Amino acid sequence: MIDSKIEALCSAWGGRHIVEVVPGGGFEKGLANRSGVSVDYVVWIDTQSERRIPEVYESMFSTFERLGLAPVRRHVTLALQLGNIAIDLLPAKRLSMISDIHEIYSARRALSLTTNLNQHVLDSHDSGRQEEIRIIKLWRDQNGLDFPSFYLELATIAALRRRPLGALADNVWAVLGFLERLLVPRAMLDPANAANIVSDELTAAQKRGIAIAAAAARNGRPWSEIVA
Repeated sequence: MIDSKIEALCSAWGGRHIVEVVPGGGFEKGLANRSGVSVDYVVWIDTQSERRIPEVYESMFSTFERLGLAPVRRHVTLALQLGNIAIDLLPAKRLSMISDIHEIYSARRALSLTTNLNQHVLDSHDSGRQEEIRIIKLWRDQNGLDFPSFYLELATIAALRRRPLGALADNVWAVLGFLERLLVPRAMLDPANAANIVSDELTAAQKRGIAIAAAAARNGRPWSEIVA
């Protein structure tokens, strides 16, 4: 039901320029939590469309605003509230029919970005860190932290690069330690495009807020209190 409503809204906005509207983000990567704050969709824009991605993003925002849907600009998505369901829409345009390189828009940085969304999914599956990422996402949501999901995933994978698979409690503890000590000084690059510095989505102050929350979680609190 919600899928058809999203498709109808996007078609009303983009018409023939819309190729497909599909679940994305955490669902495609196997990282979605039942208590997650939003449902992610990728809105695929026709390669032949003359609109550049900033124009696409702002046009979508303006249309949904006129429809009274109160859209909110997020990191690279537009957020909508449909009834009791929060939706994140990611407009993405494949640069050519023979390439997996996509153009997306960072509203926070007012910057067009090229990346490979398919590679992001493959990298996430290959990492074997889905459980740890899901727990850190729960911790983020329950603490109300501004921590973009892709940035969170990259940080979690980096923190666990040399750690064994399956040691869930110890690995989550290690991720929190990484966030406490290294989130602020360490740059996180998009594996599909090193020119895209994903960590630039947050200011130093915002990163320090996450580091402080991670330190508090590790400060003698039992596991059951870290993620309810």
